[in-house]
Amino acid sequence: ESEPLVEQGSQLASAVKEAGGRPTFELWAGDRPMTRAPQPILDAAERATLSFFLSEAPHPAEAPARFSVGETLRSHGGRAIYLGFVTPELLEGELSQPAVDLEEPARRLLAELEGSKRIRIRGRAGTDLTLDIEGRSWLTDALALEDRGFANYPGGEVFVAPLKHGADGVLVADLTVPYTIDGLVDEPVTLRFEAGRVVEISGGRAAQILRELISNAGEGADVIAELGIGLNPAVKPRGHVMLDEKAANTAHVAIGRNTGAYGGDNEAAIHVDCIFSAPEVEADGRSVDLPTVP
Repeated sequence: ESEPLVEQGSQLASAVKEAGGRPTFELWAGDRPMTRAPQPILDAAERATLSFFLSEAPHPAEAPARFSVGETLRSHGGRAIYLGFVTPELLEGELSQPAVDLEEPARRLLAELEGSKRIRIRGRAGTDLTLDIEGRSWLTDALALEDRGFANYPGGEVFVAPLKHGADGVLVADLTVPYTIDGLVDEPVTLRFEAGRVVEISGGRAAQILRELISNAGEGADVIAELGIGLNPAVKPRGHVMLDEKAANTAHVAIGRNTGAYGGDNEAAIHVDCIFSAPEVEADGRSVDLPTVP
């Protein structure tokens, strides 16, 4: 948990205790960026059955340290819920409202996509990307969290980890690219993929920062990681990655790490979601009916 959210984290721990749980409350504090998670947090992850990780300003270079907490927890059957880029106002306002029940649209979309080998996804701003997903399972955060499960909050997506070499075409993120600029992108960020890797990034300031982020992150950072499709009709894109990627009528393609809960095998120091609007999906040549909002 990040220090600005001490009060909210304490309130959450109190609510867990009142519900009959035995909470441990630890701070993600120290010299930043951290190459390793704080030892008290790793110790707590060894024992915990459920983790809530609150972070107002997650540092991209600390992604491996954050990943290690989740993997430690999941190694003994624990579950993890991550709330990233959240403010006190968001936690106490919108995120405190009752969650939308998305089980039916999630199960329907999973059934339609499961077993497909090749996905073509297009978007209003120019995305046209072909992905090889043969043998990979579609997952969702819109159902009850099972043992060893991981989910962001709020929920509302189905997602898959494409094969390392299985991405060709163009991704145009016209909504949000985290770790670049605050809010919506200054202009669309275009990533060109060949055989699973990003070979060109163009656009404005957000594109420039993304190029630098990938360059500094090392091996695997430029590799296709995830395709996610938003389901949640209650969320509207506003330049907040953890919300925008859940919104109905959006999709996101990530680069970087997709091991662990994502279901892939590409190791990297970062995982960056690039979110775009008005997706259209074909699975093995069949048009897929996506949830939309008016």
